[in-house]
Formats: sequence, C-alpha cells, structure tokens
Amino acid sequence: MITEMGLEKIEYINRIEILDSGELFLGIEGEGKAMYQYIYREAAAVCWEPTLKGFKSTELKDWSPSQWFFHIVAIARMGIGVSLVLRESIQWKGLSDQEMAAIIQGNCSQDA
Repeated sequence: MITEMGLEKIEYINRIEILDSGELFLGIEGEGKAMYQYIYREAAAVCWEPTLKGFKSTELKDWSPSQWFFHIVAIARMGIGVSLVLRESIQWKGLSDQEMAAIIQGNCSQDA
C-alpha cells in the first residue's frame, strides 16, 4: 500500500525478519514499485527484493538488526523518497526481544 504525501511516498512495514541468509529484511504491505530497485545506487548495502516485497541489508556482521533497520529506513527516504512506516501489528522473525524493543522505541522517538 502506497500513500503519497506531497512528493513523498509512504510504505507500511508489516514484517521484519532475519532471513536464513543472515540479512535483515523489512517487508511492506504493498507490491512496491519497480523504481525501488534503484536504492542500490546509494551504495549503502541496501537493496530491494521484489520477490519478497521488501528491502534488505547485506549480511549482519558489524551492525545489530536495529542499526540496520534505521539505516534502511534512512536510505529509502533519502535515496528513493520513500518513508517506511511501522504498522502497529508487525510479524517478527529471528529478532531478540531487545532488538524488537530498540526498533519500536527508536521509531517512536523519530516520529515525535
């Protein structure tokens, strides 16, 4: 689902998981747009995964899942003009309670 506010697009995140490949994945509700593939041009280790309908990191090595979450959100906004917004109900997979709390708390403080 894409909502447009002015020139900015909003995509709603409905799932956050660590994939079997060790990458952080942010799934969106809608189908996404073909132009999301160009996020790779930001050279920030973030890419669009069209088959899964979401954005993912490279393998988690030096950063925590919450650090990657905020990095992906920032790159999507700056690089392709898409605001990634958490839904109230998120499907979580493979993240610790501490990482989930860090994402929720950090996201709330960014909205304030």
